[in-house]
Amino acid sequence: MSKVIVIVGAGPGIGNAVAEKFGSNEFSVALVSRRKAKLEKLVATLEEKGIDAHAFVGDAGDADSMKDAFSQIWEKWNDIDVVHYNAAKIKAVNIANETADGLTRDFKVNVGGVMTLVGLVASDMEKRGSGTILITGGGFGIQPNPDYGSLSIGKAALRNLSASLHQALQPKNIFVGTVTVCGYVKEDAPVHTPVNIAEQFWKLYTDRKDFEIQL
Repeated sequence: MSKVIVIVGAGPGIGNAVAEKFGSNEFSVALVSRRKAKLEKLVATLEEKGIDAHAFVGDAGDADSMKDAFSQIWEKWNDIDVVHYNAAKIKAVNIANETADGLTRDFKVNVGGVMTLVGLVASDMEKRGSGTILITGGGFGIQPNPDYGSLSIGKAALRNLSASLHQALQPKNIFVGTVTVCGYVKEDAPVHTPVNIAEQFWKLYTDRKDFEIQL
């Protein structure tokens, strides 16, 4: 039986590349996102490449929505081996013009959703004695950009959370790792291509050592 990776915040960039990388290494892929039409296109593309892929609608910033999506995933597979959190609220608002309510709403997606996932999968992973949680980080968490103030704050918190979870869950044989992407992701970028980023996630999964790869 193949292993299963769940990608939350699936899209045509990093999410799709990670799905291809793991899918080509005998993983079944569960794609989670808010938009059904987008998911169906991604599934079709992956299936053309011989990858077992399935779509599940869910909102990373809504705990009840994520619970519903994971309930459907567990109806199809008994176990989840890897979860990749790739969701983010990206908006160009200068931090001087941000509001407390705006930060709070964004934080639910940029950071809080990770804890929703941990609450959903950690217990089962611990019982099986293995599991992996992968997180897409960003360079704004190290060098903040005031024009993307909320995202910068979220990525800084996400990096801190990844390091803390790495330590906290390690005794339970659950590996937590993040790829901190320090650049704009484009297909023709010198370094920050979706495929190259997916390779770093695969390295985290296979090596299971350091909590972070900076790219």
